[in-house]
Amino acid sequence: MASLKERIAAVKAWVRGKVNYWRVRRLSFDHLLRAIRRYQQQSGDRLAGAVTYFAFLSFFPLLALSYAVLGFVVATSGTTRQALEQAIAERLPGIAGQLNLEAIARARETAGLIGLLGLLYAGLGALDALRQALREMSMAVTPAPSFFAGKLRDLVSIIMIGVTMIVSVLVAGFATTATDKVMHFVFGGGSAVATWVWRAAGVAAAVGADWLLFLILLGWVARPTQPFRVIAKGALIGAIGFGLLKQLATLLLGHTLGNPIYGTFAVIVGLLIWINFSARLVLYVAAWTATAGYCPPPVPSPIPASGAQPDDGPLPGRACDPSHPPEPDARRRPARPPEPSPRPRPSHPPEPGPRRRPGDPASAPDA
Repeated sequence: MASLKERIAAVKAWVRGKVNYWRVRRLSFDHLLRAIRRYQQQSGDRLAGAVTYFAFLSFFPLLALSYAVLGFVVATSGTTRQALEQAIAERLPGIAGQLNLEAIARARETAGLIGLLGLLYAGLGALDALRQALREMSMAVTPAPSFFAGKLRDLVSIIMIGVTMIVSVLVAGFATTATDKVMHFVFGGGSAVATWVWRAAGVAAAVGADWLLFLILLGWVARPTQPFRVIAKGALIGAIGFGLLKQLATLLLGHTLGNPIYGTFAVIVGLLIWINFSARLVLYVAAWTATAGYCPPPVPSPIPASGAQPDDGPLPGRACDPSHPPEPDARRRPARPPEPSPRPRPSHPPEPGPRRRPGDPASAPDA
């Protein structure tokens, strides 16, 4: 009778065989496993923790600077203010209600100055940590930019992200308001179709804004070598995952903020959890994008920080995605053709005969 240890080994072998079978049969499943393995080998949780620290420090200066920029618009337009508050509530579920937005909006000049100074320190640190984490996930072999070039690029990234978020908030608010008015005019008030279309328009606008944000993170901050369509597909996956994460965070952060154990630290704890989950999602999407169709890894490939041999390539005999053929490695020398074997030389060369002078008759053959 087989022992318990042998049964466990048999179950593991059976599961491993099934996993390998579906990796060969389904390219998407094989890609998902390679992305998870890349995240684990590059210590994605540790990198997400570093991003969370600097992002938490830069959150309040960024929020103050955003309200300083939009302060005049918010003070004159009530619709824009409602759209801004709704966008903050969607991206920070359960936390926006705990923030004193009125006080920040009234102190526009002071908030702008404090936000700008704090953003120069914490914001650039957060972008630098995120850029290094994305390079670790992609195992980039290109040299990192210099100190001043890196800081300048991070500053441009912060401006791009801020402008993207502001424009996305305005576009989302305008899209939902216009859709509500059109549906109310066509179907009338209280229609189920109008309600469904209004919600679908809001979801589509939110996914589009998140897609543009992930496109900046994966395409500009990370400086990848993949084609644009791979980055766009990864940004779409990240936008959909970010939307699902916001729905999940509504329940999780609501429970965290309602827990009396945390007390006055409820906002801080909830914000840390939200930023950490968002950073992990970005790194998972970066790992998925980095392992999209590029298999096996280049040889020699950089060794991960953990010291483990990278093993995110396909199974032996596994064909790569034909739409993403593996790029030739410039460092690998082409195989030389086999050199032709030299002609065999006789061991005893024939002795030369007597020299014949010109005009001498040819020797008669022997009888």
